[in-house]
Amino acid sequence: MTNTKQIFVVGNSRSGTTMMGRILNNHSDIFTFKELHFFGQLWSSDDENKRLSKSDAVKLCSKLLCIQEFGILNQETPEQFNNISDKIILGDNNSSLDIFKLFLNYSVKQNSSIISCDQTPRNVFYIQEILDNFPSVKVVNLVRDPRDILLSQKNKWKRKFLGASGIPYREAIRSYFNYHPITISKIWNSTINSADKFKKDERVFTIKFEDLLINSDVVISDLCDFLNISFEDNMVKVPNVGSSTSKDISKKLGLDKSKISKWKNGGLSSSEIYLSQKMCSENMSEFQYPTKKFSILPLFVIFHFLTFPIKIFISFLLNLHRIKNLKELIRKRILN
Repeated sequence: MTNTKQIFVVGNSRSGTTMMGRILNNHSDIFTFKELHFFGQLWSSDDENKRLSKSDAVKLCSKLLCIQEFGILNQETPEQFNNISDKIILGDNNSSLDIFKLFLNYSVKQNSSIISCDQTPRNVFYIQEILDNFPSVKVVNLVRDPRDILLSQKNKWKRKFLGASGIPYREAIRSYFNYHPITISKIWNSTINSADKFKKDERVFTIKFEDLLINSDVVISDLCDFLNISFEDNMVKVPNVGSSTSKDISKKLGLDKSKISKWKNGGLSSSEIYLSQKMCSENMSEFQYPTKKFSILPLFVIFHFLTFPIKIFISFLLNLHRIKNLKELIRKRILN
């Protein structure tokens, strides 16, 4: 039997973490959660030594149950889960992390599995905290071409109209203002740098999105060895949903190789491609992503620099309610 009890799938947003979560969820021993956003949104380093009152512990557990049931974007009524939370929580003097672990264990047992899988991408900034607090954990880190990330993030606001109709309009607007080539490129570098600190840790396994699609059987077999679980043939039978550039096709199962290098088919300006390559060149070289050559500086590069302060300010205001600790966010995602 495997000694892995928790899996955290991490990486840059739009790098294939949801797809990987679905692949792992197809395994008979694994239950994959929705994006829980515990670290960074419900917990920060300031909470590490704090003990919760019973009422606060119930409130946190109910919020996690609500996120799992309705998704991170629809969590207005977590109190409806208070009765369940009251039964999950054992005793007093629990920390936020204790409640998180109780929630994971409860949900996994309810779904007749033995391994939990949290697929929240931004947990890439909390790998150290995850390794410190989960002794039986394995971390799966996804890396994708930053230009494909850029294209996907640019169109993310369209998800509501491509199959994810449950996304509130306010979230589509937030996604629209979150996009800027400088911001997305900076975050891509930060995620790569954050995970790179653990490349020698035997509990962390990095997968290139492109390798996963091209050599799925080999990559997933290696992943199963890493997780100490058996390979199961149905793991790759995942629905083709979640793209920000094409409509969902839930009945079509399997890994879609056409998602590789989609940026080459259009959708990004020369200025956006240039900025992405300029800012990400060192990490792109490490992961062997070839760059497009430019003979002259694209005209709209200056435009992107001029609009950056405005876009970042609006994005900050729209995301303020999702930030648990602003100082920690800046340290982990911007200064990294």
